[in-house]
Amino acid sequence: MKKNIILILMLLSVLFVLGGCGSNETSNGNEQSEKVKEDEVESEKKDEESSDDDTAQEQEVSTTLEEIIEETSGKYAGNAYNEAIVHRDLDENSFQDKDSFQVYNYLLSLMSESETYKGFYEDLQNFNDSIETSISSTPEGMKLEGGQTINGTSNIAILLDASGSMAQKIGGKTKMELAKQAVNEFVASMPEGSNISLRVYGHKGSNSDKDKKTSCSSTELVYELNSYDETTFKESLNSFKPTGWTPIANAINETKKDFEQITNEAQNIIYVVSDGVETCDGDPVKAAKELHDSNIKAVVNIIGFDVDQDGQKQLLQVAEAGGGKFETVDSADDFKKVWERERVRLYNEWSSWSAENYNDIASEQSKKINELYGSKSDFSNLTYDEKNHLNEAVYYLKDKEQISSEVREELLSLIKQRHTILDEYQEEYKASIEELETEGKRLKEEIQDKGKEMKDKYSN
Repeated sequence: MKKNIILILMLLSVLFVLGGCGSNETSNGNEQSEKVKEDEVESEKKDEESSDDDTAQEQEVSTTLEEIIEETSGKYAGNAYNEAIVHRDLDENSFQDKDSFQVYNYLLSLMSESETYKGFYEDLQNFNDSIETSISSTPEGMKLEGGQTINGTSNIAILLDASGSMAQKIGGKTKMELAKQAVNEFVASMPEGSNISLRVYGHKGSNSDKDKKTSCSSTELVYELNSYDETTFKESLNSFKPTGWTPIANAINETKKDFEQITNEAQNIIYVVSDGVETCDGDPVKAAKELHDSNIKAVVNIIGFDVDQDGQKQLLQVAEAGGGKFETVDSADDFKKVWERERVRLYNEWSSWSAENYNDIASEQSKKINELYGSKSDFSNLTYDEKNHLNEAVYYLKDKEQISSEVREELLSLIKQRHTILDEYQEEYKASIEELETEGKRLKEEIQDKGKEMKDKYSN
């Protein structure tokens, strides 16, 4: 009996142990199962987050031109576009499970013209919409700068022979009297602002041998370079009389020193009035050439007054060496004709200057404006081509029932928004065109006004 009881107790102990082990195994199994489920949920959450990120990335839409031009062009952009090929590409994809942003970005990957837009953008950014043509120096050295005119004109130096031979009479008046009258009339006719100087030579001593040294060294600036003042200039003309020898070379050399003191950029012109050749052993040809070839670049003109044939030959050489002209006169009327021809020459130079510079400005302006209009037209045509290609693809997808009506409208709206951004950029072309039109008009008017002003002065 006791043995039976012991066996029963032992059996119950074994069962209790076995039960405890089973319970532990079940508990462990449940814990493992729960952990698997948690891992699966976490994985699904990560997948959803990753999917959300991809969707967000796909849904990015360019809202500025700068963003558009940084996109990659579509594989069927430009000349690669073919409607049938695009349809075939679309047929190979499914869009029913995609939203409008995903479809829109896919269409751009096929037909975006972004890289070509970038080329237009960079060209316009680098385009110089100002007039680059340099306005040439005016006939009298004036320049136009920054819309303003410089009022300085030529530096005109009159070198007047006061040798004894100028005391000879022609028609009741001495050569000197006629020369002074002609010189005064000429400088008085110069436009306001012209700079005039009067240098006399050979006016001291006499034309005798004993006074040769004194006379040949005599040259005096009796009217310093300045604008014409009638009273002062006439006083200067009356301050000397014809007495001595003819130091032409000395007078030219001293005039070179006069011009070296000038700081303006006006043209330097010399008129030598003489009734004979150099008589002071100087070399007027050399002096004229050195002056003309120097940085001063003065033009030396010679007016021979009642000069014999040999004298005309030497004075012509002086004028040629000085880059100027030689004129010969025998009377007061001839003097007037010389100055009148000079006025006509300057009138014609101003006329040519005005026409040539006006045409140069107009030519550059027209060329640049036409270039901008051409580029603007090409840019506009490209934006319309892209818009039409994208719209066509949207309607194709709708006809194929790949997208809903709602998605279609959203796509058309996105395409319209993109086109509007591109269309508004064309205002940049208009701004450059207007800048060229404004600057060109200002410069042309300035040239015309200055040309007319100066021609009017010389036509009086």
